[in-house]
Amino acid sequence: MQTAEPPLETTEPVPDKLAITKDRLKAWRACSDGYRWFLEHFPQGGQFAAVHAALNADKRYSDAVWLLDRVFADLDTGERVRQTVLTSGADAAAIEKLAQAGGPDDAATTGYMANAATTGYRANAATTGYMANAATTGDKANAATTGYRANAATTGEGAVAAALGVGARGKASAGGAIVLAHRDDHGRLLGVFSSMVGQNGIKPDVWYELDASGRPVKVAE
Repeated sequence: MQTAEPPLETTEPVPDKLAITKDRLKAWRACSDGYRWFLEHFPQGGQFAAVHAALNADKRYSDAVWLLDRVFADLDTGERVRQTVLTSGADAAAIEKLAQAGGPDDAATTGYMANAATTGYRANAATTGYMANAATTGDKANAATTGYRANAATTGEGAVAAALGVGARGKASAGGAIVLAHRDDHGRLLGVFSSMVGQNGIKPDVWYELDASGRPVKVAE
């Protein structure tokens, strides 16, 4: 009797949690107006970052927040940190060179005044809400914020404080770096300032914000 060939191993494709499709929007019970907008702009579907950016470009801010909440609910905290950076409106390539994401001890929030704080090595913190601050103390533990007046602070070696919203401030310790987005009063991105602490006049453990011309200035605590 011949031995039967072992069955071929089959694996189900891993769903792309960042893919926005008609079926996902239906499952999330998107409003009819938002659904029509999606079909018009992304008839073949699209990636979250692209759809989120397009919603903001069309000033559909509440829809952008709604979509972010649904997508983030399915992501682990490391991916939330990465997507917070990608959807910040700042230059993604420049930010990602400074901000590293991932790790089991990350913290991410999206709500109003929903702060995030971590203390561990490589334990990142990211927030997107209005006045939702992010603070970390561990080495290589980055802090990123995108909300209005949402500040970012880090104290660890090699940690990046990225404050990307309107009126946001950032500070980092020696060996770290800060990233600040220059925006107008309507939130439109005008530029990005990034620097290692100790360069470009940036001192350790000092709060900085950008003035009207996009230059960093010290802020009294």
